[in-house]
Amino acid sequence: MSEAPIVRVAQGALQGRIANAPSGKAYYSFQGIPYAKPPLGSLRFKAPQPPEPWEDVRDATVEGNVSAQVDQMAGRQYVGDENCLFLNVYTPRLEGPPLPVMVFIHGGGFSFGSGNTSLYGPDYLVEKDVVVVTVNYRLGPLGFLCLHTPEVPGNAGLKDMAQALRWIRDNVQGFGGDPANLTVFGESAGGVATSLLTASPLTRNLVSKAVIQSGTALHSWAFQSDPLYNARQLARSLGCDAEDIDGILEFLSTTPVKDIVEAASQTTEEDFIQKGAITFAPVVEREFPGVEAALSESFIDLLTSGRVAQVPVMIGSTALEFTEQRRAEDLQAFLPTALGLTRGGPEALAAEQRLHQLYLSGEERLGRAQLLSDLLINVDTHRYVQYLVKATNRPIYYYRFEYVGELNISKKLFPKLEEELKGALHADELGYLFNMELLRDVEPTPQDVKMRERMVRLWTNFAKVGNPTPDESHYLTVRWQPVSEGTGEELPCMRLASELALLPEPDGDRMAFWDDLYSKHFKIWNLSDQTTTTLPSTIEIVSYVQHQHSGSLVVEETIETLVQTMHETQQQVQTDPEPEVVPEPSVPELPSEPASQPEPEPVAAPTVVDAPHAPEPAPLNGVKESQVNGTHDRKPRTSNEIKMVQNSNGHPKDVIRANDPPEDDLPKNIGVNKFVNFFESLGGKK
Repeated sequence: MSEAPIVRVAQGALQGRIANAPSGKAYYSFQGIPYAKPPLGSLRFKAPQPPEPWEDVRDATVEGNVSAQVDQMAGRQYVGDENCLFLNVYTPRLEGPPLPVMVFIHGGGFSFGSGNTSLYGPDYLVEKDVVVVTVNYRLGPLGFLCLHTPEVPGNAGLKDMAQALRWIRDNVQGFGGDPANLTVFGESAGGVATSLLTASPLTRNLVSKAVIQSGTALHSWAFQSDPLYNARQLARSLGCDAEDIDGILEFLSTTPVKDIVEAASQTTEEDFIQKGAITFAPVVEREFPGVEAALSESFIDLLTSGRVAQVPVMIGSTALEFTEQRRAEDLQAFLPTALGLTRGGPEALAAEQRLHQLYLSGEERLGRAQLLSDLLINVDTHRYVQYLVKATNRPIYYYRFEYVGELNISKKLFPKLEEELKGALHADELGYLFNMELLRDVEPTPQDVKMRERMVRLWTNFAKVGNPTPDESHYLTVRWQPVSEGTGEELPCMRLASELALLPEPDGDRMAFWDDLYSKHFKIWNLSDQTTTTLPSTIEIVSYVQHQHSGSLVVEETIETLVQTMHETQQQVQTDPEPEVVPEPSVPELPSEPASQPEPEPVAAPTVVDAPHAPEPAPLNGVKESQVNGTHDRKPRTSNEIKMVQNSNGHPKDVIRANDPPEDDLPKNIGVNKFVNFFESLGGKK
C-alpha cells in the first residue's frame, strides 16, 4: 500500500494516509473532504451548493470541522464551525472489483455530534471489505431553521446529507467503491434521517439499502412542532425585536454563529423537557418554484402510499431505549391537566388493569423505562415495520439489541444506571460496530469480541447482498427471516444477545396493547385547510396514559382521560354538520412473490376527521400567518405538525396541538439521545 495514496475526484486530487485497525490490518483513510461549498455568509441556512474545485493536491489526512454546536459530551462547550460540510472515506483498497459502500448518518438530536472517529472509528467495518463513509452535516438552527419562505424553506441539514450522497455516487468509484451499492445507516436522529432519505425526492435512486437504528420519521420528536414560533423565539432570545420574517432572517443572518448556537441549545433543552420536542429538526416544506424540497409531503402519507425507496431495510432498537429517574409521586407531571377530564368507567378500569400487568407488575424503575422506551421509540418502530411491509415487496429485517457487555456505551457513561436496569440502552449497539475512542481503555471479554464480530458481520453482510445472514457460520448460527405480509401479526424479530434467536416480536403483548388503543380510541383532527391523512404517533399518548406503581388512581384517571376524550369527541362529531372523514391511507398493490401467502388482517387505523373551520388570524406586519406558515394553499405540512386532539367539552378554544401541548402535559425529564446531559433521563441521577 502506498504511504501517500492519491485519489482524484471531480474537484481535484486528494492525498490520504494509511491507517491500521486494532487487528493490524491496514486500510486507506481520506478525511476532511469537502462535499459542498462552505455554507458561509449569504449561504447560511440555505441548501448546500456543489463544492468548488482546487488546483493543488489537497491534504485529506485530517478530519474536517464539525458543525458548530454545544458539545454535550465535552461539558457543554461550544465547538465546531459553520464551515462543516466534510465527509470521510475509509477503504480497504483502491483498485479491484468495486466494494459495497456504507454511509453512516450520526445521531445527536439534530443538535450535536459528528461523523468523526472519536465515536465512529470505521476499523471493524472496513476489515470486512466495505467502503465506509461518515458525514458531517449542519446541526441545530444552522441545519434546520425554517421560515417557510423560498430563502429558508427548512431542512438544510437533510439537504446536506442528500448532497453528500450525490457526491459519493459521483466519486466513490475512485476509492474502490460501487456507486450502485450504497447502504445508508444511522442511529437515533441518524435513524430518523435515514428513514427520511428513503422518502426524499432528492435521494431517489441513490439509496440501495437502509439500516434504521433506534429512530424513525414516525416519532413526533422527529419533526418541529411550530417552525415559525421556534425561529421567532430564537431571534427574541438574542435580542431581536423584529416580528416579520424578513427582519428575523436579516438578524439571524448577521448574528455571530456562536451566539445563535448557544442560544439554540437552551431552547432545545427547554423544548424537549417541556414538550417532548426537538426545537430545530426536520419539517415538511412548502413548495416554491425553483426550490428543491427534501420533504414536501407528510412522511406517513409517503410511507403508507408506498412512495418510499423500494429497497431492503434492516430496522430495530435496543431493549431499553430510555429511562426516567423521578419517584412515583412525581409522575403527576405526566397527566394532561389542561384537559380537566374526569375518570371512571369500565373501559378505563380494564385499560388500567392491563397497564399494570404490562408495565408495573415488577420493579418500578424498570417498568417506567419500558414505558418510556415504548412511547418514544419502540411503538413507532413497530408501526413503521407494519406500514413498510405493506408498502414494499423488499425484505425487512427486524431486530432487538439486548446484549450487555463491556462495550455497551451505557456501562462506560452511566455505570450505576446500567447496573440498575441490566439492559441494553440507547446507542449501546454502536460500541459493537465502531472503534470508539470512548472505549479505548475498555478490555472486552471474549464474549464481547464474539458479539462485536457478529454485529459487524450482520451489518456488512446486509450492505453487501441485502441479507444479514446469507450463510451460516460460527458467528451467525441462525438464518434471519425477513418480515413479510405472510408472517401474520407476530413480526419475526432477531434477538441480538449472547446467542442469536429468531423469535416473535419482543414485547408483542405490549405492542398489541398500544395497537388496540390506537385502533379503538384515537381521533386525530386535521386543520381545516389540510387534505393529507394523519395518524397518531406515540409521543401523543404520553399525555394520556401514564403509570403509578404505588397508587392505581393515577393510571385509572389517565386512561379515563383517553377513553372519555374519544367518547365525547364522537358525540361532538355527531352534532357537527357532516364532517368529512379522511380514510386510512391505502397502499398500492405490489407484485406478489411466486409463492403467495395469506394476507394478514390489516392494522386498524384511527379515524381522521377535519377540524371545524376557524377564522384566520389578523395579518402580522402585513403578512398573514397562513402565508408564513405555508397554509394558504393546500400543500400539506407534516402530520406531526397538524394533528389536533378535541377536548372533552368540544369548544374550539379548547382544541390543542397534540404535538405541542402545554408545558405541564408532558414529562419534565425524558431523553432523546443518551450521550447528552440535557437529556437528563439517561444520567441516572438520584
